[in-house]
Amino acid sequence: MSFTTEKLSTEFAIKSLLTRERYYRDTCRWENLRASYHPDASKTNINISWFTGDIDGFVAGSRGMAQGGTNALHTICPVEVHVNGKKAVSESTGSITIRFEHNGQEFDCVSLTRFISRLECVDGEWKLLTLEAIYDRDYISPTTPFAVSEPILPKGGRKSYKCIAWVLAQKGFAIKQDLAGVDDPASAEALMKQAFDWLFEEDKRN
Repeated sequence: MSFTTEKLSTEFAIKSLLTRERYYRDTCRWENLRASYHPDASKTNINISWFTGDIDGFVAGSRGMAQGGTNALHTICPVEVHVNGKKAVSESTGSITIRFEHNGQEFDCVSLTRFISRLECVDGEWKLLTLEAIYDRDYISPTTPFAVSEPILPKGGRKSYKCIAWVLAQKGFAIKQDLAGVDDPASAEALMKQAFDWLFEEDKRN
């Protein structure tokens, strides 16, 4: 297999995994979601608005969220895949949509996000190690235009994700205020630096 063919094959495998992982999350396929990640949960880390911890905790928390009626839909578009041997870092654009009711009216909360993940090739198969996000912006809109009797204007909080933070807080989730976001460029730069430091750390030691 030529270098170009191998590179394209690796990128395809990783991008397919990233897309399927979000699909499994949205369709409550918990075993498939768990299998998308490294078999050793201690090597995994998910750090998003409502959860920080390993993959086993994330699967359990996602299951509980779905059973409690908070159903999120995700889109993801893998853009860049950086590979170094059996390690990789992926950069994707995407969105999170949560439908909810407030004062008898139905709304969608949409968060536009960049997903950053680290991956490792385990026995010839790529597995996710992390899922982190850089929050760009979000908004709340009624599902029926012009049907809003009073506007929803979340006050305070981080500009990059104040709407999704408000919606999830109404449902009882504790939301971190120190997540990476474009309203705090240093936080986004730090997340990316950590990912690439990890990707090339062995090279630096040699």
